[in-house]
Amino acid sequence: MAAGDFELLLFLAEEGALFDSIRLSTARIASRLNASQQTASRKLRQLAAEELVELNSTPAGSLVRLTEQGRQALKAKFGRLQLLFDRRKKGKLVGRVKIGLGEGKYYVARKPYLVQFKSLLGFTPFFGTLNLIVDLGKLRSFLAGKQPIHIKGFSTSERSFGSIRAFKVKVEGKQQAGLIFPERTTHQENEVEVIAAVNLRKKFKLREGSRVTITG
Repeated sequence: MAAGDFELLLFLAEEGALFDSIRLSTARIASRLNASQQTASRKLRQLAAEELVELNSTPAGSLVRLTEQGRQALKAKFGRLQLLFDRRKKGKLVGRVKIGLGEGKYYVARKPYLVQFKSLLGFTPFFGTLNLIVDLGKLRSFLAGKQPIHIKGFSTSERSFGSIRAFKVKVEGKQQAGLIFPERTTHQENEVEVIAAVNLRKKFKLREGSRVTITG
């Protein structure tokens, strides 16, 4: 949807056409759009052709109401803007340390992963992961709008290793790290793994249940 079409759709909603039919002259629309009445009429017909509004022309003016498709178009724009304005709020994730079984060490140490971690995340990780229990809703908010880094999977003569989604983060606002989501995992959705060039548990003196802040 073009910027001008969105502006007109928003104007119609503001005038009361979000759920109800309203009578509106092309002169009023033209004034809002700073355009000619012919242009206003054409844009209104275009919205109708795209099924964003229901339009009925009468001698006294046009009867206009947004369709469900039109309302969804506004919601989609609103959602994108909300992500932008809320990004600062979503820049922090707090978790509690869970001592794992040491499985992360085996996977992180695989050379094809190490090469990609160095190239794409900017560091060679310590052989192990820091496991955190987080609020699932807050995790989704934290990741919203962030572009993942894709670590490719590979195969050896013994087995195959799945791909990994990774995000550059910092631990306690100081230590560069990576929040990783292996394609194959036994963890629950609310358990995440963090890798860094150092042993995070030792550096920050973390124990089971310790509070850890991740920033993006």
